[in-house]
Formats: sequence, C-alpha cells, structure tokens
Amino acid sequence: MRKVSLVKSVALALILSGTAWAEDVDLNKIVVTPSRIEQRYGFTAREVDIVTSRDIEASQANDVAEAIDKLTSVNISNYGGPGATKTIRMRGSTAAQVLVMVDGRPVNNPRDGEADLSALPLDNIERIEVMHGPASSLYGAGAMGGTVNIITKEPPKEKQKTELFTSFGTKRTYNERLSNGGRISNFGYLITGDYQSSEGFRPNSELNAKDFNTKFEYQLNSSNKVKLNTGFYKSKTGTPGPVTNFDPDDKQANIKDFLSFNWDFKPDTDTAVLATVYNNYDRLEFMENDAASLFDIPFTKSVHTTKVWGTDLQFTKRFTSLYQAICGFNYVHNSNDSTDTAKHRYIVRAGYLENQFDISGKLKATLGARVDGYSNFGTQIDPSFSVLYKFNDKTSARCVISRSFRAPTFNDLYWPDTGWAKGNPDLRPEKGATAEIGFNTKPWNFLSSDITYYRSNYSELINWMPDDAGVWTPQNIGSAVIHGIELNNAIYLPKNFEFDTGYTYLRAMNDKTHKFLIYQPQYKVDLGLKYKELNGFQAALTCQFTNTRYHNAENSIKVKRFFIFGLNASKKFRNGLTYLFSIENLANREYQVIRDYPMPNLSVTSGLKYEF
Repeated sequence: MRKVSLVKSVALALILSGTAWAEDVDLNKIVVTPSRIEQRYGFTAREVDIVTSRDIEASQANDVAEAIDKLTSVNISNYGGPGATKTIRMRGSTAAQVLVMVDGRPVNNPRDGEADLSALPLDNIERIEVMHGPASSLYGAGAMGGTVNIITKEPPKEKQKTELFTSFGTKRTYNERLSNGGRISNFGYLITGDYQSSEGFRPNSELNAKDFNTKFEYQLNSSNKVKLNTGFYKSKTGTPGPVTNFDPDDKQANIKDFLSFNWDFKPDTDTAVLATVYNNYDRLEFMENDAASLFDIPFTKSVHTTKVWGTDLQFTKRFTSLYQAICGFNYVHNSNDSTDTAKHRYIVRAGYLENQFDISGKLKATLGARVDGYSNFGTQIDPSFSVLYKFNDKTSARCVISRSFRAPTFNDLYWPDTGWAKGNPDLRPEKGATAEIGFNTKPWNFLSSDITYYRSNYSELINWMPDDAGVWTPQNIGSAVIHGIELNNAIYLPKNFEFDTGYTYLRAMNDKTHKFLIYQPQYKVDLGLKYKELNGFQAALTCQFTNTRYHNAENSIKVKRFFIFGLNASKKFRNGLTYLFSIENLANREYQVIRDYPMPNLSVTSGLKYEF
C-alpha cells in the first residue's frame, strides 16, 4: 500500500508541479549560503530559494515566518497570532535541526536549539536565502534539515534614503517602521526601527514589541572594508496556553541584542579574507500568576539568559581556473544562566575546508568537510560531496551526499531534577546522512520547473521519555528514515499574470516504531496567482493545503488538515507613496497548526509606505 501511495503522490506532484512562492529569480542574482562566498544563483548544486525584499513587501508578511511559509518543504510551527512563537521545520526535521542565521551569524538559541522567527525584524531585510538539506560541512551543528540565511540591507550607494511605513489591522494590530540610510564619501550607514502592538485575537494574547538596528560601513580602500552591525529586540506578550488549559494572566518578556564586526579584505581578484566577531544576548522572562498563592507569593518568575560570542576567520583562494578553496576557523563560547537549569557553558572549536572544482563549462563538483570540537562531548566530523551538471543554460542536474549533526541543548543536558524531569549530561549529538538528486529546467519562456528527491537517515535522536521511576529524561534512542519529493513550477501567463504551485511529499517515520514523526505533514501544496506590477499595481491570491499531522509519537492524536486562502494588493504612486491591503484566512476557517493553539480567523490589514 505504501508503494501505491508513493506512486500516487508522484503522479499528483507531476500534475501540480510547483515552485516556491517567490518572485522569478534572475540567474544573475547572487547567493552566499551554499558555499559561504558569493555565487551566481543556479550555479550551485544545492537547492536554494530566494525571497527578496520586494517579495516580502508584496506578500505583506508581518514576520520572517510569514515571508517564507509558502516555500516548498518549509513547515512553520505556529502557535497562533501576532507575537506567538513561530519556528521552522524542513524535510522532516525538528525546529532545532534547522540553522537560522542573520548575515551568517547563527541565531538559534543554545538553550533549546531553536530560532523564534517572530522575533526577527523585517524592516532591514534585503533577501532571505533558504537552502534545503544538510549543511553541517560548512556551518556545523543544527544544519540538518535546512539553513535559513537572512541577508540584511546595505547602506545606500549614494546620498540619503528614508522609508516610513504604517499599517493597521484586525484586533487593533499596529505596525510602524522607519528606515534611514545615507553615504558620505567612504562612510555609509543604515538605521532601522520597528514597533508592533496588538490586542491579540485570544484573551491574554496581546503583543507589544520594538526593535532597533544599525549598520555602519567604512571603505578603507579599494580592497579593505569594515562593517559594524548592532541592534536589539524587546517584546512582552500574553501567554494564554492551549485552549484545553487556558491561562488568563501569564506573561512573557523577551530581550535580545547583538553586536557584529566584519572585516572584508581582498588583496587581489583571486583572494579574499573575511574576519567576523559577534555576540548574541538573549533573556527570556516568564511570569506565572498563581491564584493559589494569592496571599503568599502572587506570581513566580523564571529567567533564562544565554550569551554567545564567536569569531570566524575565512580564507578564499582561487588557485587556477579549475580549482578554488574555501577554508575557515570558528571559535564559539556558549553560556547559560537560568533559574531552572543553573549556570553552564561549553566551547566549540571548528575548522572547515571546501574544494570547488570547475571541471568543465558544464560540470562542477564540490568536496568539503568540517571538524567540530565540543568541550562537553568531543569531536564531530561531517563531510559532503556535490555535483552540478549543466546540459545548457536552461537545464541542469545535481546530486548531493552529506552528513550532519545537532548538538544537545542546555535544556537537554542540564535540566534540573525537579522530581518529574531531569537532564542528561551524557547525551551524544544527533546524526544524519542525506542523499539527494535534483533536476531543473526552463524548456520554454513561459515555464520553469524543478524537482528534487531526497532520503535522510537520522540516528542517535534525542527523545524525552519517562524512566522506570516516571521521571522524564532525554535519551539517545531514536532513529528515523525520511524521504521526500519537492516539485516546483512557475507558469508565466499573458498580461503580467504568473501562476506558481509548490508540492511537497514527505514520509518521515521512526525507524523502530514505524510511526510518523510528530508535526510532519505527508503532503503540502502551495498555490499562488500573481498579477505582476503594472503602472505600480500588483496583487496576489495565495492558498495553502497542509495535510493531517500527528501530535504524539504513538500517532493516536491527530491535528486536522487545513486549506487557507490569502489576498494582498498594493499600488505605488509616483510621489513615492504606496498603499497596501491584505486579507489573511480569506475563507474565515477555523484551524490549528499546533494542537489546541487556534489560528486567527479572517484578518484585514491596510497600510501606507512613503519613500523619499
């Protein structure tokens, strides 16, 4: 029956044939995530989706999760509404098995291994690169299911530029943004700020958040450039919990800030040196009111602070027209200070090397590996090999074989013995091995198509489960076999219309129990009909189908499938003013992405942007 189901799935995919919900990507565009250096899009063996700042504005996304939700294989875990936690899964992975970076700086929190996409600002994003599949050979821990690299905007190339944005939506949801940048001789700057507030669509789900980011750039000479990036994010939200156990007054506060310094040195056309030093700070406060403690202690407050500082030195050298090498060294210090898990730290020392071979004008190969040395569990080695063959300018085939891993988190290792749960300092890292093949073609000017098949084997998976005494503790006992198909198409219709579809087939199962992994839909379909910009007007109708998911490892609790619609439109006038309008959940359906966490009903937003 499974083979028949797979055949049907492939047939359906061939009928639907889809693409990521992003603008038609020009092959002259540049990507950096697949190899840590600039490469032309379409000239790498890795599957990469690009969501540009124009895509983000056109989709009228409110956060990074909404900006990438329509991409093939992207599975957003959404706890509902503005300010609610949103994390990403890819290709059957957990959220801790997807690496998220900003300008190459990892932002996954070592406390739980995840990155909350709702806490990443949109106001300074130039593009988002989403690379499918493992990348531990370049980036180390966490890059098992995929890698998301958010590339921020650069200062204007000349003079000054200012953008003002304001919007108002359902449930008194406000969003205010300001951006100002300029350049004076060799010095450039960009300053962005964002304020969000909402009363929430559920009781005790209000949001109040703000962020501020700066980027300073100075061109020392034609071959030397330095950058300084810094910013902060603060939010306070209500945490109502699941509908089955509603909490009317618990609150959560989050404070994040970062500092990053980059030196980019290119002594000649064949050599480049990039040095980076960065620091991440994250403070999470959870305030729990307890009615039973009304006359004693009215509330309890737990505080979890993590600090990460790291340095990266990368050297790139093209030795001949046929061979280029990329090597680098990382040092990262992670510390955790928590009212629950106490104080702990660990250090990572790593080195990587990637060899790129331009064998011919049609055949390119990459062979690389990375060695990570952890102070708390030892050494991990992850190699990778990829091949790209271009039949012509419009058709190519690719193959990737790679190993990956995820390090245990502070919560996994050091959760205190509370009587019902306890960490395990003897945990080993999760490991994965993936093979994929893909084919991309644009046979006619009106059609672009891409198909990928992949298979991943995960071992040493960390599962929290009760021991003989009933105490929940993490153990390396899990294994999984995951395989899937990603099929993408874009059809360019007359009169500035474009029809995009994206289809994902995923079979992610526990290798021992033969049960499906939790929250991994077997089918996901994304459709979009876009009217491209004409006289400043553009519009899009999108819809997404997500199949049934399982809430527990035994597959006894299901989360219902859903089919939702969205509509957005904008009109840009000649005086620099743009009017934007969007409707989410157009059919006003009741649905849940995470069990017992309902999603918003029909929501309407209207906004204005002014550029000068």
